Amino acid sequence: MTNRKTTFVGRFHCGQGSWRVSTGTEEVATVIRQLFGRQSPSHDSHEADHFEVLPRSTSMRVVISGPESIRAGLLTAAPRYEPRPSTRLSFRLADAHALGGFRLSSASWDLAESVPTLKTALSETDGDALCELAAETVEFTTRDGVALSYCRPSIKVIGPWRNPDQHAI
Repeated sequence: MTNRKTTFVGRFHCGQGSWRVSTGTEEVATVIRQLFGRQSPSHDSHEADHFEVLPRSTSMRVVISGPESIRAGLLTAAPRYEPRPSTRLSFRLADAHALGGFRLSSASWDLAESVPTLKTALSETDGDALCELAAETVEFTTRDGVALSYCRPSIKVIGPWRNPDQHAI
């Protein structure tokens, strides 16, 4: 269960239609790399304990502990600029639940708009929910003819999650 006592071991970042996972420990980076992908060849030399992993898959299964694990709002903007959404999610990886918690912060309007529906689906699972976290590249051309793209994270609730490491008595 992800709660106030959860130790957070990393962050997910959505970019270029794929995930980038950052962590402060080499052990966590190794587990993520073994499960999902390859370690980034660029180690940030400004931070001695910063590791990145670039998962091969654009989607993965995560465990979200109820509607309180996701928060959304608007960030106030500088004068003459529109406010932008801020969605924060905490979760664990279904394939490495014991590893610890992860966080995702996103300014995606699509994700922010999906939060009410997501919270309803999470509350219906009555506990931890198995979900699919996906990253999608969205490409479009502005009226001025400029081609743009961005990464859109999405979350789909699959159903209740049962920890395979816990045995019923």
